[in-house]
Amino acid sequence: MYSYKYYNVAFLIDTVDIINSRLKLKVEDAILDVFKGFLKSDSSNIQFAFRITDNIDRFITDTEFIRFKNVQVGKDQIYFRDNELSFLINKSDPFNVVVNIDEDQSITSSFRIFNKAFNNNIEKQIVTFYYRVFLLFSQLWNVQNGLSYIHSSAISVAGESILFTASSGIGKSSLLLNFSQLAKFDFIADDFTIISSESKSFYQGRSLSIKPYHLEHYPFLIDKLRSLMSIWQKLQWKIIDDNRLTYRICPLNLFNKVAESSDIRRVFHLCNHSDSDYRISDLSVDDFIKYNLSILSNEFFLANYKINTLASLPDSPFPNTYSLYKEVKDIYLKAFESTEIKLVLIPYRSNPNDLYSFLNSEGCLA
Repeated sequence: MYSYKYYNVAFLIDTVDIINSRLKLKVEDAILDVFKGFLKSDSSNIQFAFRITDNIDRFITDTEFIRFKNVQVGKDQIYFRDNELSFLINKSDPFNVVVNIDEDQSITSSFRIFNKAFNNNIEKQIVTFYYRVFLLFSQLWNVQNGLSYIHSSAISVAGESILFTASSGIGKSSLLLNFSQLAKFDFIADDFTIISSESKSFYQGRSLSIKPYHLEHYPFLIDKLRSLMSIWQKLQWKIIDDNRLTYRICPLNLFNKVAESSDIRRVFHLCNHSDSDYRISDLSVDDFIKYNLSILSNEFFLANYKINTLASLPDSPFPNTYSLYKEVKDIYLKAFESTEIKLVLIPYRSNPNDLYSFLNSEGCLA
């Protein structure tokens, strides 16, 4: 069992139901890698749990189902089967999810060197579990408890947090590499930050994604990756010229400290533009929420399909995305209505170090 901190509670990932002992070891190694940035917990306050198995059929107790394509809704259970990942939910305990891992893999898929993120088939399934199942059910739990994800990186300075919201590829994660070199900044989150309606941010431990182009702008990463990468991934980066290659680095390998929670002081919404200069201006909370609800929906688009499919069938305990995002909007409004919010326009394909220098020169990081 693997228990991790989340907000002020804990979640559990359990592998005891994997029958194949060799597969069980591979799955456990993959879990430890994918969740290596999350903080371990010994709390008994487990709020959601995931049971990993290699034989999900033995958990199915319903004999009759209403069916729509790859989803089956029975009297007591919901079974979602697709070519990505299959999972089973008991209606009486929807935050205790059974997830099936498939051992089948081709010769090619068993070798990490053929995968951009250096994952074999088992590891790819655990990554899929993180993005398609863990984020979905943790967000459902979030909203029930006055919390939500927002697509942002976040750091804490002097006990208060600064968030950097943006669509993917704008530079919010690259900024963290600048902050990691300064002891006054503590890491909170990279990709999805947990925020509360009470205007607090909370640690989310997904590892940072490092790609070859980062090494050009942040040379200190070269020695770090050299000490952390396996010899085979070093070889992959040496012989394959592709900026989509990825190494996931644990936040604690970059930052001196992490902050488990922090009051939100200010937020910067980052956006590219076609001019060559950096610009900063005030942003209304209504526009900020409109932009970030759209971004969150885009980031969750495959999860949105799953939740709407689940919600579309009779006797489903799940909300549809319309009602879910309406609640997220309310949480955002309460969280950010008194927060300083700025829009930052960034030249397209600019040096990420220049963004940090600009924000610092404007006094934004004080």
